[in-house]
Amino acid sequence: MAVKNASTRRQQAVSDADVAELTLVLGETLHALKQASPPPDDLKEALERASLAPRHVPALLTIALGRSLSVSELARRLGLGLPTTSTIVGELSRAGLVERAEDEADRRRTIVRLHGDYEQAMGLWAKETLTPLRTALERLSPQARTHFLEGLRVLHEEATRDRAAAGGGDCG
Repeated sequence: MAVKNASTRRQQAVSDADVAELTLVLGETLHALKQASPPPDDLKEALERASLAPRHVPALLTIALGRSLSVSELARRLGLGLPTTSTIVGELSRAGLVERAEDEADRRRTIVRLHGDYEQAMGLWAKETLTPLRTALERLSPQARTHFLEGLRVLHEEATRDRAAAGGGDCG
């Protein structure tokens, strides 16, 4: 395992230059990813018409990739709590962007899928939007990819540690 335990971390300090570079690269990367592929016009109009915010876009992209997800699974994939995810799904449903249905196998579960009018455009947009992520992972060797994803998981754990300890699980 490439992740260091607490005693190993204390022995090897991270330089301020490394932290500064990570901060710069992360900020520029996230900004570029957000700006790279604007939503299709019909989707953009639907979002504006329903007064939906950018926080709804990750849910739409996740649903587009998953095709059909339970609200609980969507919450898990987004890193949000169930109440927040349910609110987002309700807003997307009222905007006509997604459809909700009871799970035939378990009527307590709600299944969410893209509305048919937006399914093709969202699928294409999701693929286009996520191409830089897929391409970057493809460029890495299997070992480098494993280490890269492990590093991102560690960063996520550290970034969300205080919020999780305080009982807040939502990122949005």
